[in-house]
Amino acid sequence: MTDQTRILIVEDNRTVRETVRDILREEGYKVKGARSYNKAVKRLRNHPFDVVFTDHSIGKHSGYEVIQVANQTRPNARIVLMSGQAAPTMVQDVTVSDTIWLLPKPFGMTDLLSTIKDLLNKTSLSAE
Repeated sequence: MTDQTRILIVEDNRTVRETVRDILREEGYKVKGARSYNKAVKRLRNHPFDVVFTDHSIGKHSGYEVIQVANQTRPNARIVLMSGQAAPTMVQDVTVSDTIWLLPKPFGMTDLLSTIKDLLNKTSLSAE
């Protein structure tokens, strides 16, 4: 159920972070944002999240660092790595994982909603 799904958006670009947050809130998800790696770590340690959207680059840090913290603090969370630099090795790393999804930038509202719905459907199917 969407009203119970908690999502963290880790993105240093304010416009992207707020747009994604607003779209997902309109769909009924509970969403928090983090503009920096440090803020993301704090939120991950203090709040339960079902899904973490993280940019590939967050200032001096990478989305992979956010993923490491998410895996330690929220091991059941699904991860969406957002990137405009989807190098073949990144795509390979992500496609071999069933907990990390890749959302290439730029993406539209349809891509965003399709990704979250597919991810949640896969999660609920694997829980059965």
